[in-house]
Order: sequence, then structure tokens, then C-alpha cells
Amino acid sequence: MRPLPNISLHRPKTLREALELLQSLEESRPLAGGTDLLILLRDGATRAKHLVDLSQVEELRYIREGDGVIHIGAMTTFSQLLRSKLIAEKAPLLKEASTSTGSIQIRNRGTVGGNLCNASPAADSAPPLLVLDANAAISSIQHTRRIPLAELFAGPKMNSLRPGELLTEIEFRVPPTKSGTSFHKLGRRQSLTLSLVNAAAYLTLDGDLCEDARVALGAVASTPLRMLPVEEMLEGRKPSHGLIQKAASACRDFVDPVDDIRASAEYRREMACVLTRRALTDAWQRARGGSP
Repeated sequence: MRPLPNISLHRPKTLREALELLQSLEESRPLAGGTDLLILLRDGATRAKHLVDLSQVEELRYIREGDGVIHIGAMTTFSQLLRSKLIAEKAPLLKEASTSTGSIQIRNRGTVGGNLCNASPAADSAPPLLVLDANAAISSIQHTRRIPLAELFAGPKMNSLRPGELLTEIEFRVPPTKSGTSFHKLGRRQSLTLSLVNAAAYLTLDGDLCEDARVALGAVASTPLRMLPVEEMLEGRKPSHGLIQKAASACRDFVDPVDDIRASAEYRREMACVLTRRALTDAWQRARGGSP
């Protein structure tokens, strides 16, 4: 195993201290759980002269609700999401996705913020948060700005953070009653696997009609994607198995997967349709008060 290159490690205890270090140190990178970054550094896929370890910045580790909005600190781990009664009750989609993320050890170390900023097209947290219409809080010494989560992803393993900026929080509104969500993941194994394709769906019903539909896919393009044309096919119409099948099949025309060592582009294209159909069907049943 290759050793890590020589890097200076800094361990701030407050957010302000962390932001000051990121702004002042040349070639500095934030270190969250480290489950992706340390491997990239070891393999020479990225470089840094300084790592700003955020593990002691407790003000970035929380899950709370206020005025109908759920706020998740960027240093919240996947294990904390799994243990959260608030998430289980009001955003079970995130619990579903967290269950399938890595191993117990990875979930204990890996953070929501790190997973998103790593910007893998296959990130398990991205599609669920996209269909929850989440926003990201981006902080620097000068100010904090909020952006739609989709704007965080700039390309494969590329985020849109500017020098000196840090993702500090994810926020989204609590889904209303008569809504349902679902997450599906396809990997090469039943567990401890990266997504070949993943899909999240969100449906809100008004009587028998679909009032709001959101679908997001991972590992089928250079970034996680909202399937806006698919959503438009569902909104304002009465859901049915036939309509869901038609909408899911349309995904084929809006994804742009790649061939790699884990799966072919054509296989991913077909599985995007299959997982979208399954996720939409489950979300529809849950919105009607049933279980898949």
C-alpha cells in the first residue's frame, strides 16, 4: 500500500477557526470522514499541502427541525442519520439510503457533507436529498450563501465550492402528509457495494392526482440527476402502474451513463428505467398510506 504524502494536519475546534485555516493556507483541503479523500491522496488522484480536520467542530454535527424545515450539519455521519428518530419519522428516505451506504465502519466515519462534496455520480445521499428539494449552506469567512443542492455538483468528483468555502449544512422542508418516498440501489453485491445505479422518488397526492413528483438518479451521468421530464409526465395526472411504467421508461432518453469496469453504459441505461419504476411504485403506495 502506498503511503500518504507529507501533509500538514490542522485540527480546529470551531467553524470560524476552520474557515480561517481554509482561507489562509495554500493548497488546503477540508477533511470530514476521510473515507474518500485519504484514498485519493494516497493514490495521487488529488493533492493537498494542508488538511483541515473537521472532526472536532461539533457545531457542524446535528440533526434538528425548525419551522417545518429539517437541518443537517455537514459533519453528521450516516450512522447518526440511521439512529435519528426525527429522520426515521419525517424523512425515512434518508434512512433507507443510509442503510445501504458502505459498511458499519464507513457509516461511522463517513459524513453527509463529505459524501456530497466528494461529488461521486454514484453518491447514495445525493438522489434522496435531490428529491427532497434540499438546499446547501456554503460558508466562508465573509458570508454564508444557500444554493439548490444540484448546483453543488460540477462534474465527476468535482464540486462548485470556491477556495476558502465549506459546505456547512443541508436543509429541506418536511414532506407533507399524503406524500411518499422511496430509494432503490443496484450494486454488484447485496451489501458493501458501490451503486451501479441508484434512484430516489417522491410523490405527493391531491386526492387521486399526483400534485408533485420528483425523481433523481445516480451513476447514470457525470453528476446525480433530477429527471425533470419524467416528473412532468406524472404531475397533474392520476398515477397508475401503466403511467409509472411509461414515465420510468422515458429515463432511457435523459441519462448519459459510461462504460466502466463495474457495468456497461447500456446496462445502466436499462437499470435506470427499472429502478425508477420500482421507486415510483413504492412512493405511490406510501403516499396512499400503504407499504411496498
